[in-house]
Amino acid sequence: MENIFNLLNPKLREVIRKEGYVKPTPPQEKAIPLILRGDNVLLIAPTGWGKTEAVFFPLLHLILEEREKTGSNSKKGIQAVYITPLRALNRDLFRRMQRLAKSVGIHVSIRHGDTSSYERRKQLLSPPDILITTPETLQAILPAPKMRSNLASVRLVVVDEIHELASSKRGAQ
Repeated sequence: MENIFNLLNPKLREVIRKEGYVKPTPPQEKAIPLILRGDNVLLIAPTGWGKTEAVFFPLLHLILEEREKTGSNSKKGIQAVYITPLRALNRDLFRRMQRLAKSVGIHVSIRHGDTSSYERRKQLLSPPDILITTPETLQAILPAPKMRSNLASVRLVVVDEIHELASSKRGAQ
């Protein structure tokens, strides 16, 4: 079987190889083609099986491909929103994925209740390509006209740990 990473943008493939991702995990093999095709995907696998990368790699690929297709590197606003139920999870995700994204010229930012006013202003004036947030923070920023404008370009949404949200009041958000 061909390595599923070969479906990804060449710049991204090079970076993920340098980061040590050589052989895809079973969840990555199954999810990456579906996400690249634009399908909605519910990904369930044990901890440590590469679910985050199974989602994050295609997100990066799709953003890179859009840039190459339009021939533009200009900011259009936020392209993807990654929703995690806990700030600790979004901080961990941010740490793990920022270096990879930065290596291919994609800006990732994190937004939660503790985000400084300086960082919030920066996000308004120069929105990231990918915004990592919590359900409550997303609900709080949606009514803000400038942030809503930055969110108008969102094409991709990931809800991480959906089982933690689905059966609770937070899930209704």
